[in-house]
Amino acid sequence: MKEHIRNEDIQRFHKDGIIFTILLIVTILSVVPLFFMVNSYIGIVLWVILFAVAMYYALRVEKQKKVYDIQTYKEIVAFADGKRLDEIERNREYGKRPYQKVLYVIASGVIGFVMTIVLLILFGYL
Repeated sequence: MKEHIRNEDIQRFHKDGIIFTILLIVTILSVVPLFFMVNSYIGIVLWVILFAVAMYYALRVEKQKKVYDIQTYKEIVAFADGKRLDEIERNREYGKRPYQKVLYVIASGVIGFVMTIVLLILFGYL
């Protein structure tokens, strides 16, 4: 019975992750077309709804990660395979978490800056 519940948890994690990924890509790619191709107010409302649904699935994925104590890539891969890390590997991965969070913030900032510059160049502001 525990194995069955575990497989359901893994499948739910995969499903929510795939839905979130698709929604995130659609949200990013649709912001400009929705604003310019549809009446601007309707386009903004549609984009905000799409963004809200994407964030709902992001929160579901993060909640599952917290419940199963999986944060790093190695922990997520082990969980997806239906395994748990042993005590030594878990401690190593736990030690990496603060550094990975800092790197995520820096990488997100750099990506956001680069995308802003690219969009400014595309729309002729630079």
